Amino acid sequence: MTDKDQVNKLFRQFKNKNVIVELRDNNQAEGKIIAIDNYLNIVLENDNGIETLKGGNIVYISLNE
Repeated sequence: MTDKDQVNKLFRQFKNKNVIVELRDNNQAEGKIIAIDNYLNIVLENDNGIETLKGGNIVYISLNE
């Protein structure tokens, strides 16, 4: 298993989980991650519908349980 495969596996653990995403502009986004890629680009499903967040704008992701 390569390092890249390991990172992908860690990112995939967030899929279908409810999360809070802290963004660089001091805003937050909340919802369920329905897609995530190796660049940390994510697609959230929340009360407003579907929201796409670019990985470069994300400071951190935490589980919202």
